[in-house]
Amino acid sequence: MKLYHLPLASLLLATLLTPALLAEPCSAAFIPGNNITLERSEITWNYDEKITDNEAIFFRNLIDKETGNNDNFVNAWEILKMEVLLKDRMEKAIKEEPDVRLNTTPDTVELREVEFWISKEALGRTEKSPSITNLASVSYSFKEEAGPGTDIRLMGTPNSSVTIILPQGLNAELTEGLENKSLGFENNRTLLKGNFGPEKNITLWLSENESFKAELLNMEMNKDQSAENKNAESENGTGENKTLAAGEKTGASYSSGFFKNIFKEINRSLTGA
Repeated sequence: MKLYHLPLASLLLATLLTPALLAEPCSAAFIPGNNITLERSEITWNYDEKITDNEAIFFRNLIDKETGNNDNFVNAWEILKMEVLLKDRMEKAIKEEPDVRLNTTPDTVELREVEFWISKEALGRTEKSPSITNLASVSYSFKEEAGPGTDIRLMGTPNSSVTIILPQGLNAELTEGLENKSLGFENNRTLLKGNFGPEKNITLWLSENESFKAELLNMEMNKDQSAENKNAESENGTGENKTLAAGEKTGASYSSGFFKNIFKEINRSLTGA
């Protein structure tokens, strides 16, 4: 089985195999996926890996032999211990061979946290063949902020699928190593989809999202215009209220004077004055 840089079971099997398991055939029925979220100051890389067919049996046996009691049954406690083991091996593997570079160097990227989860599908008899999906999450922080002109290199598994969410306001002016690339947008952020190429590296050159910048400028202009209109309406409303109040006062004065004169006329006619 040829191993590539993948911080899940397929990367670590070689270091965990026992002599008995080494005799087993391994056709590498691993189906990996990558979901990467880039921010200006950090990156989160979520992995999923589906293990199918004979390799699912192989992996259950691995758990039972390495962290269990070799009774051909995988229980929850054995899975928990294997998660800790794989997390430690995964962290060590990333430190030895960093999979994220910022501006051509790993020195500007700091590994922050590694998490690993084995699916409960692994529970039960070791000879079961139903697939197992393992999950992992690795977070990093950047020592310098990513922005226009920044290049980011990601090292993954050849031919594995990948979705990359770019920081808000940024595009990938140029990409290398991202095959079958498609472009999308979600929550005002650019999404790149495709798969790692044979060279296992994807490099992104970030640039400013001009359309997003124009949209922000337009939103700011509309906000200012809305504020101006609101102030104008408020001022007009006050003027109208003053005019209305004055009109009401004038009307009341006119009405009272009118009726007063009528009463005088009636009084004169009655008194003959």
